[in-house]
Amino acid sequence: MIDRPETTRVNIYGREYSIRGEGDPAYIAEIAHFLDMRMRQMTENVAMTSTAKVAILASLNITDELFTKTEQLEEVEDNHQMFLSRLADRIDEVLAPADGSREQSVSMPQEHVKVSVSGTPPVFNNSSQGRDSKPS
Repeated sequence: MIDRPETTRVNIYGREYSIRGEGDPAYIAEIAHFLDMRMRQMTENVAMTSTAKVAILASLNITDELFTKTEQLEEVEDNHQMFLSRLADRIDEVLAPADGSREQSVSMPQEHVKVSVSGTPPVFNNSSQGRDSKPS
């Protein structure tokens, strides 16, 4: 059995329409209400008798908003990409060895490590605050 798209009845600018689609009926009703409100805003200060003109002006305004938001989103994505690129470069700089070789090693100053004779893991002291941690 084939699922048929659901029909949603909406009211836009005083006219009822049956919208058939696979989308959520609540979502279809929400966007129809949005369009209805935008069309009504177009005629708040100016009387227009043509529903087609009102619909075209509302559509142009909504499309302008869409284009503006899309452009803003692309700028944000570009800024994030530049930031991530700079961060990756900085990470590479920090991790690169001083002599330029590919081998990397991490060394820890010996005064920061206490070795336990009892076989428990070493305990690191917090010398920057002037306190020694002691194993419990």
